Amino acid sequence: MASFLEKATSALNEAKESVTATAESVGSSLTDAQKTVAASTETARSTITDAGETVAASTETVKTEAAASTEKAAATKEKLTTQARDAVDSALSKGIEGAKSLLHVFEEKRTEVSSKVVGAVSNAVSGASSSTNRDLPISIDNQPLLAGERGVETTPWWKNCCGVLDLLKTSTTK
Repeated sequence: MASFLEKATSALNEAKESVTATAESVGSSLTDAQKTVAASTETARSTITDAGETVAASTETVKTEAAASTEKAAATKEKLTTQARDAVDSALSKGIEGAKSLLHVFEEKRTEVSSKVVGAVSNAVSGASSSTNRDLPISIDNQPLLAGERGVETTPWWKNCCGVLDLLKTSTTK
């Protein structure tokens, strides 16, 4: 039995040595794994920090560019507003000048037409005064509405109105 005991002790020692070697190997692997995890964690933290800094820098760049774009847009809007205002003012000014010119032309034509009308009326009045004096009765009391009762042939009133027809008749016979 002694030999069986020795064999068992020897097997136990071998198992113990094997477990110790395996434990040391596992411990070493665990340490290596912890070092790898620590290094990976540090790399991840560094990468996250760099990404955060990149995002912050990009955000600042975008803010700066957005502010510059907003300023450019405001300047462009102001420029367009000024151009539109100038265009409206110019069109309005040209419209007013055109209206003034048209009014001046109308005024000239009115004066020309007025002088022609005055001339025609003057001619008609002078012609009418000479032709109507002989046709007017001296007294209009108790005169008949139609002059046919006297036996004298007279011109109807519408042919003698203001002497215009006599004026036209004399001007066409000349």
